[in-house]
Amino acid sequence: MKPARHGLKRKTWVTGPQTAIGCLGERRVKSVSLPRLDFLAEPIDITEAAERFATARVVRQGRDAWEAIDKAQSFESWKSIGAALSVGKTHALRTTGANRAWGQHYSREFGKWLKEHGFDQMPKSTRSVAIELHENAKAIEVWRATLPERQRRRLVHPLSNVRRWRHSTETSASSKGDRRARRRSAPLATLPSGRRSHGTRGGGTAVEHRGSRD
Repeated sequence: MKPARHGLKRKTWVTGPQTAIGCLGERRVKSVSLPRLDFLAEPIDITEAAERFATARVVRQGRDAWEAIDKAQSFESWKSIGAALSVGKTHALRTTGANRAWGQHYSREFGKWLKEHGFDQMPKSTRSVAIELHENAKAIEVWRATLPERQRRRLVHPLSNVRRWRHSTETSASSKGDRRARRRSAPLATLPSGRRSHGTRGGGTAVEHRGSRD
């Protein structure tokens, strides 16, 4: 054992939960209580935790895309923004119990969510088409695949994509309706001797009806 230095006394500690003896004499040591971790005692729903994590990641990716929209604007970035805004829409609908995205209570709750997550500076019209872009993403991507690559590169903003996709869908539906109407209104072919030919669906053979004799 090394000799003690002159003028200093060696500290002697007495084992015990609350008492210590040192150069200042006996003093009381406060006991420390650890906080209760109540959440560890509760069962953890792995599925719910995974869904919350995935939702938070979608919102974060959308917010990052929105913050960088002036520097790196692309169709994919607007898809991320639309997905994040759809999370806010779903939250507002569920919180207010609204049946559709309309009304004072819904607008207030959605506006609160937008401010909390950094989307409150986005114009309302842009938010609407970004959400519509997300909700119809699969159909719009199928439509974009039919376009030339040069045109796809120019179609970046959700308004341009949604508007032209709508027009294409409406035009296609109108053309199909016109063709069906023309087929229904087409006159029946007349055969000799009072016979008439009725066309059948699926390219089947025509059925002939002979005139009846009195």
